[in-house]
Amino acid sequence: MTITQAEETLRRQLVTELTSFMLHKHYCENDAEAIIAQMDDDIIWMGAAEHEYARGKETVAHIFRQFAGQVPKCNISDEEYQALQLGPETYLCSGRLWIATDPSTQISLRVHQRITTAFRFVDGLPRCCHIHISNPYGEMTEEDVGFPTNMARQSLLYLQEQIDLQKAQAAAQTAALRRLSFEDALTGLYNRNKFTQVMNAGKEGAPLRLGVAYFDLNGLKEVNDGMGHSAGDALIRDTADQIRASFDGMAYRIGGDEFVVIDDSRGEEAFRAAVESVRGRMERQGIHCSVGVSWRDLHCSAVEQFEEADRMMYEDKRHFYNTHENDRRR
Repeated sequence: MTITQAEETLRRQLVTELTSFMLHKHYCENDAEAIIAQMDDDIIWMGAAEHEYARGKETVAHIFRQFAGQVPKCNISDEEYQALQLGPETYLCSGRLWIATDPSTQISLRVHQRITTAFRFVDGLPRCCHIHISNPYGEMTEEDVGFPTNMARQSLLYLQEQIDLQKAQAAAQTAALRRLSFEDALTGLYNRNKFTQVMNAGKEGAPLRLGVAYFDLNGLKEVNDGMGHSAGDALIRDTADQIRASFDGMAYRIGGDEFVVIDDSRGEEAFRAAVESVRGRMERQGIHCSVGVSWRDLHCSAVEQFEEADRMMYEDKRHFYNTHENDRRR
């Protein structure tokens, strides 16, 4: 679509006003939703700190929402913006400004800020598709900040503390998400995702010794059908607790009623004794599991030993159901 010179001038003015609007909403009002409303679905954000980068409206919106209530009230002054048409429907805006904490915050900080934004016009409306913010802290001097050097140092220390705090919170959230991605919600054991990762890692290197045990819960369907799924869930949790008691940090729930242990710390005698300890506790609680075991101290392979334990578990399961059926006939 061809636009007139007047329309192009109006668009360049509009993107500079929107850039200023978003900065004011962030630093002066801490209004994340007003900023998010200006974003294109495909947006790239680059922050002031090292390695801060995100893409996509959902991800960038999450970052801005994390700042809600965290940004001290600021005042903006000496704004300068220039906008340039990069191509049809696309505009770049570069700006610089001063940001100072409001006296009401009792924080003394003044920073020279630079920002670059890009907007694409969609159906005649500008949508922000790029934000790059930088704080040239190295350019700050006693004259720049307008208060004694020791106060400037204190303010910079406060700023660094806030950055470190945000990084620590982000690291904690990342660790929590990573843990949840590998944790079975019902039992707290490792889940199928973690098991797959361990199996894939096992293809690259073998431990000096390795024990694998496959536990398959018998009768879960009957419990679910006869007593309800809440009773079935309780049975699964009880089974997991018995396995965890002997193999904490080594057990995986890989299916509805299937559990695997991968242990490279014990010798054969200790490993088999631990498996029998689990089996014994289960029997005393009326839990019936079919079990297959594989242990090696030569040519160890998590994948091969899992398959071996799987075959042995099915042999044990056939024996259990044959015995169970004979008992019912008698």
